[in-house]
Amino acid sequence: MPNVPEAEVYPVLRGKVALVTGAAQGMGRATAEVFLKAGAKVVICDIKEKEGQEAAKELSHLGEIIFIKADISKSTDVQNLIERTVAHFGRLDAAVNNAAMTPDNTSLVSFDEDYWSKLVSVNLTGTSLCCKYEMQQMIKQGGKGTIVNIASINAFRPQPNMPAYTTTKHALIGLTKHAATEGGPHGIRINAVAPGAIYSEMSMAALKVMRTTEEEFTPRVSTLNRFGMPHEVAQGSLWLSSDASSESTMESAQERRYSTPRVHENKLAIVTGSARSIGAAIVRNLASKGCNIVVNHVTAASDEAATNLCRELEADHGVRTVWVRADISKKDECAKIVEAAKAKFADPATGKFQVDILVHNAATLYLGPLESVAEADFQHIYAVNVLGPTLLTAACLPYLPTDRSGRIVLMSSINPKVGTPNTSLYSGTKAALEAQARVWARELCERCTVNTINPGPTMTEMYLSAPEEVKRQLALWNPLTPLVAVRPCDSPEVRELGARLGGRAAYDHEIAGMVAVLCSPEAGWCTGSLVSANGGLSFSY
Repeated sequence: MPNVPEAEVYPVLRGKVALVTGAAQGMGRATAEVFLKAGAKVVICDIKEKEGQEAAKELSHLGEIIFIKADISKSTDVQNLIERTVAHFGRLDAAVNNAAMTPDNTSLVSFDEDYWSKLVSVNLTGTSLCCKYEMQQMIKQGGKGTIVNIASINAFRPQPNMPAYTTTKHALIGLTKHAATEGGPHGIRINAVAPGAIYSEMSMAALKVMRTTEEEFTPRVSTLNRFGMPHEVAQGSLWLSSDASSESTMESAQERRYSTPRVHENKLAIVTGSARSIGAAIVRNLASKGCNIVVNHVTAASDEAATNLCRELEADHGVRTVWVRADISKKDECAKIVEAAKAKFADPATGKFQVDILVHNAATLYLGPLESVAEADFQHIYAVNVLGPTLLTAACLPYLPTDRSGRIVLMSSINPKVGTPNTSLYSGTKAALEAQARVWARELCERCTVNTINPGPTMTEMYLSAPEEVKRQLALWNPLTPLVAVRPCDSPEVRELGARLGGRAAYDHEIAGMVAVLCSPEAGWCTGSLVSANGGLSFSY
C-alpha cells in the first residue's frame, strides 16, 4: 500500500449538506471524511448496514454525519435516502455517487448474464436513480448544487475480463454529460471523476480477476508506479463540489452556458421585486437564456439578497447584472432604476441603450374584510401595485424596442378571477393591471407585447409562513385545480402540506417558466392576454 500523506483540507463546504453513496469503505468513506473536514454535514449510505454504521460512528468526531442504508438499484430506496437526508439536515447541496459493484470476472463471450444484470442495475441504473432524485431535490430548493459521479479509467481504457463493469463506466460518462445539460439551467453542476488504479478492497479483488499483482500492474497504469489512494480521489470530488470549480461541469463552460438556448443573449430585463421569491426565480430563468438583469427591490433588508443573487447569475450564466433599491411608486425612483441601468448597460461607444424585457412583479398585500379597509392602506396598495408599474413603464418607454421585439409582463393574481374573500384591495389592484395590459397592448403595439399572468398560491416565504387559516382558505379551490395533486417527487414538506390541504401550491420556478414563455421570441403574436399560471383553477381563453 502506497504511503501518501493526506493534503490539508480547508472549510470550503461549510454550511453545505453532502451525500456520499457506497461510503461504508474505500473511496466513499474517504470522501465522507474529507467532506466532513471541509465543513459539510454528511449523509453516507451503503447496502452494508453494519459497516456503514461503524463508519459513521468512527467519523462522527469530525462533524455531523448520519448513515442511511440504501440499495441504490431500487427507486424506493433512493427516494427514501433523499427524503431522510432532507428531513434530517433540511436540504441537499452536494452528492457524490460512488456506490458500485465489484468488477465482473469473465470474458465477453462467456459472461454471466445474471451478474451482468446485477452490476448494470447498481453501477448504471442505480447512479441514474441517484442523479434523478438528487437533481429533483436541488431544483426544488431553487437550483444550484453539485453532483459527482465516480466513473473509472475503464471508461477510457478497458481492462481484461470486465465487460459489464467497463460498459457501465463508459455509460456513466454519457449519463454525466446528459445530466449536465439538464442541470446547467438550474445552476446544478454535474461532473465525473474517473479514477485509475486506486488502492481499495475492490482494486485488490480486481487484481485477482486480472491474474496479476500490484507490482506488475501499477507500472502499466500509472507513471507514478503506484496505486492512488482513496483520499486523493476524495480531493478531486471535493474540488468539484466546492465553489472553486464554479465554472466546471461535464461540458466545457461555453457548452454549459448554451445547454439552454440563449434566446435573450445581450438583451436587458428589468424585473421589479426580484431580490427574492418569484421575482428571483424569474431572473434566474431569464439569465439562463442569456439575458442581462436589473434586480429591483425596495428595502435595505434585501440588499444582501440582491447582491448574492447578482453574483449567482453572473457566475452561473455569464450575464451582467446590477441591483437597484428603489420605490417604484415614486416617479423619481423609477428614473433612478432607468439611470442605473443606463450606466451599467449603455453601449460605451454609441450610448445606445435598450430595455428589452420589463416584468412588473413587485407588489404589496393587505388582507381583511371590506369593513376593515383603511384609506391609507388603499392609497398605498394602489400606489405600489398599480401606479408603480405605470410610472416605471413610462420611464422605460423611450428605451423600448421599436420593432415589436420588446416584452412586458404584469403579474396579476387568481384572486380577482375567483373573488377570494378578504382581498378587496389586493384583488382590485390586480384586476387593474389586467385592464392596463389590454390598453398598453394597443398603445405600445409597435414596440412590445404586453401580457398578464395570474398565479395562484405559490410556495414562497410569504405563503409558507402564512397562518394555517389563510392556507386553508386558499385550499378551498384545490378540488377544482387539476395540477395540485402531490407527486412522489415532491419534497416531504410539500407532501405534508398537500396531504393536509388537499393539494400543493405552485413552485416559484413554475411561475417563472410561464413568464419566460411570454418573454420568448416565439410569443410575438400574443399580446393583451391574461394567461393562466395557476394549475388550471382558471383556464386561459
